[in-house]
Amino acid sequence: MENDNRIGQKNLYLGIDIGKDSHYVSQMDGAGKMLIKGMKVENNRQSFEGLDRLLTREKGRLQIGFEPTGHYWKPLYGFLKGRGYHLKMVNSYHTKLHKEVIDNSRRKTDSKDSVVISDLLRIGRSFKSLEVAGVYLDLRKVTVAREKMVKELIRAKIRLITVLDEYLPEYEKCFCDIAGMTSLGLLEKYGLNGLRESEETPLVEDILKLSRKKIGSAKAGEIWRLFQSSIGNSDGLAGAEIEIKLWLTQIKMWQGQIKEINRMLKGLLAKTEEARWLLSIKGVGSITASIILGQTGSFKNYSNYKKIEKLAGLDLVENSSGKHIGQKAMSKRGRDLLRYGLYRVGIVAIAKNAEIKALYEEKLRQGKKKMVALTSVIIKLLRIMFSLVKNRQEYDGRKLLLAGATT
Repeated sequence: MENDNRIGQKNLYLGIDIGKDSHYVSQMDGAGKMLIKGMKVENNRQSFEGLDRLLTREKGRLQIGFEPTGHYWKPLYGFLKGRGYHLKMVNSYHTKLHKEVIDNSRRKTDSKDSVVISDLLRIGRSFKSLEVAGVYLDLRKVTVAREKMVKELIRAKIRLITVLDEYLPEYEKCFCDIAGMTSLGLLEKYGLNGLRESEETPLVEDILKLSRKKIGSAKAGEIWRLFQSSIGNSDGLAGAEIEIKLWLTQIKMWQGQIKEINRMLKGLLAKTEEARWLLSIKGVGSITASIILGQTGSFKNYSNYKKIEKLAGLDLVENSSGKHIGQKAMSKRGRDLLRYGLYRVGIVAIAKNAEIKALYEEKLRQGKKKMVALTSVIIKLLRIMFSLVKNRQEYDGRKLLLAGATT
């Protein structure tokens, strides 16, 4: 995605400010003369067809620009793409900064934004859309849906813990995962009051059975004694029992759907060219590989790994002026989910991949902070991924060690 800095006097530039129900379009020529200003286009086929009739004569020299924010732009983008128009994207941050250049005013209107976008097109501050299609688009949609489900699962767990903290505050300390099989099974069978009043033998037997004896008899007996001496509230217990059932139902639902999505992702991932090479790296799993490919599309879209690094917002920026030399930091101006996926890869690789762990420890010995060392490892992993896919090779840690494990 590179900026197009060519300004053509004969070209025409149409900026579109996107809305849910309607859009605003403005057009200018290469000299900056306004030809259309703030024309409203409804978000329906009749209006789309009318816009096409208006623009079709100038299709050969017309550039159309969008801000790729949200999802409301996609139907109009798809329509114009199908009609063969030259479409570009404009960075929303550029639009914000350029707004005051137009009229030295912080005033914001849909009409003005469309003018700003058309002017950014005119001066070449646009980029070609990186279109993710086919199985890569499927991976993007499914991984985004999965992350939403994970967040809902976390919310349901927090709500469950909130009720337990009031009525059985000792409970959370007894299990490493409150949404694990043992914990959920006990809450489902006994409820709050049942756990507090149960006899020792049946509760201990159920704990042993549900945990498959990972929790021993002595520990199970200790859990029973904690429940018997609970300091939890008793007032409103009936309502709390209803809340517990509600959150248990939600937790089990989200767990089931996430499990199904994980299965689907493995099937989609197997259809990609890159899966074999990415999964050969210790630290890259089917979920993280799906996130990376869903957010980037095919690696063939990129000439080098630096493009993906920037897309993830991992590129370094410096804020210096005069004698002041600022510290370098990640821009974080990229795809959040891609950056998150790469961070997960880095953390797991440090734990399970001997060569990557050695690289991380070397960075620490050099005096780098943990987060800086981790970021360095992630960028190294990104380089490795890109190289493996480009050369169609599986990961070989010995080559990394021979290369000196430098970034």
